[in-house]
Amino acid sequence: MPSDVFPQTLSTWIRDRLLDGSGGGRREVDRHVMEVYAFPLRVYFLGTRDRALGEPDEVIQGFFADRLARPEFFAQWQASGLPLRRWLMNALNFYLKELRRQNQRGHPGGEADTSEPEAPGADPAAEVDRAFVVSMVRAALRNVQRDCDLNGLGPHWTSFFEHFSLDRAYADIGKDLGVDAARAMVMARTVRHRFQAELRRMLSIDGPHGEIDQTILSFVEGGRS
Repeated sequence: MPSDVFPQTLSTWIRDRLLDGSGGGRREVDRHVMEVYAFPLRVYFLGTRDRALGEPDEVIQGFFADRLARPEFFAQWQASGLPLRRWLMNALNFYLKELRRQNQRGHPGGEADTSEPEAPGADPAAEVDRAFVVSMVRAALRNVQRDCDLNGLGPHWTSFFEHFSLDRAYADIGKDLGVDAARAMVMARTVRHRFQAELRRMLSIDGPHGEIDQTILSFVEGGRS
């Protein structure tokens, strides 16, 4: 895969929206982060020693409410040079430490916790990477389906989804749509190209992260024709 497929610089999508003085761009970035990263961060939280601090969904929503309210949060990420999900995992570690301290103040007889938050290692845990892949693919599918609906490509989406997700033959899909198998294939491929482009776009937002890019793209580019 060419080395320039994924930009090695900051995501221009986030940069451009953060420059929007109306505040709408920042809200769009916040929505993207909560949509794509809630599930991987939930998986990460459940793998920590702090999983007894609260219900996973409540902890992650509390993390988003606290960190995304900070004006410099994304500027600090940009300065870090980390992929976005690595930055969020590191920030979550600090947030969990803060929750531990709050709990200790509420129980003064407890043992003090002087440990530092664990910085992300060279590679995230395998289960977190898997969760990231699932979340990214789901979000890309939602975006493409919405785009197809808005542009009168509902039948194209149906052909794509039923072939690649449900493993239906084009001949059977075509019968339902009133077209022949060859046309159903062309319709599905049209949406597949849109899905690949959307997945590339979303990956570029997260930032360069090596093997996981190739894992996702080999899935969408090397699947059934």
